Amino acid sequence: MGVVKGYPRLRKRFGKLMGYIQLVRPFTLLAPLLAGIFGVLSPVTEITFHHVITAIYVGVTLAIAQGAGQCINQFADVELDKMVKPHRPIPSGLVSREEALGLSWLLAMFAVGRAFTISTFFGLVVLVLLFFAVFYSLAPFSPRRAHSLLNTGWMAFSRGFMPMLAVWSVYGDLGSAWQYSVLAFLWVMGFQSTKDVPDSEGDKNFGVKTIPNSYGLKGQVVVMTTCTALYTLLALEFRAYIMLLVVPLAALGTLTVRKQTQLIENTIAWAAFYLGLGLVYILMFITEKWFLL
Repeated sequence: MGVVKGYPRLRKRFGKLMGYIQLVRPFTLLAPLLAGIFGVLSPVTEITFHHVITAIYVGVTLAIAQGAGQCINQFADVELDKMVKPHRPIPSGLVSREEALGLSWLLAMFAVGRAFTISTFFGLVVLVLLFFAVFYSLAPFSPRRAHSLLNTGWMAFSRGFMPMLAVWSVYGDLGSAWQYSVLAFLWVMGFQSTKDVPDSEGDKNFGVKTIPNSYGLKGQVVVMTTCTALYTLLALEFRAYIMLLVVPLAALGTLTVRKQTQLIENTIAWAAFYLGLGLVYILMFITEKWFLL
């Protein structure tokens, strides 16, 4: 999450360091951090100190990988950001494109190195996640100019479905993770594109196809309500009733889909999306510990 005025007081005190912090967009790191901590611990029957340390380690690794993706996205979108988000560190001149690319490479290599110390499978999954993060923004695989639903589905797979498998692989059976993976996929599919609402015209001018600029605000709401309905029905089918506690955030997001705040660069709906994504992992942890499927 970025602040519209670009953290002026913090910039004055910390200078370029603040620019690097802005590049990774700290608020967006909360969901992968919670995914690691609560996701890793969910299948553990008797949690020990070692389990907790491993969970934190995994959460930090996923957050670093997310940060790498955020850097590469701003590296790729500098011309678009000059139009719609001039307060960001590259268009504002605080950080150069080369510095953003270098930071992205450093974070990506660090994340991969950390991931393979957990397990080979976890390391491979993080490599896949980084592939999706990098080539979401860069040619030749970027889905953004192909189709709006492919654009969002790409993100739903990499931010919803795959991370759930990654965290469960540490201590759990992947066969028990797929239901949660589907729920996380639906959550991201429904609400990830709320970030595109304020940028609809800018995205269209640069050939980026999003749900808001392809189907309008009504289309965005249809996708949100459809995915919420499917999420609700599947949570009931899976008897994961606690997972329904994320639905109020879905309602909030739907009601505030174009409600821009004076503080953050995105809408309230987008903030609700990221909070909900983190909450999915917390609710999964509660389900597994006290309401086993």
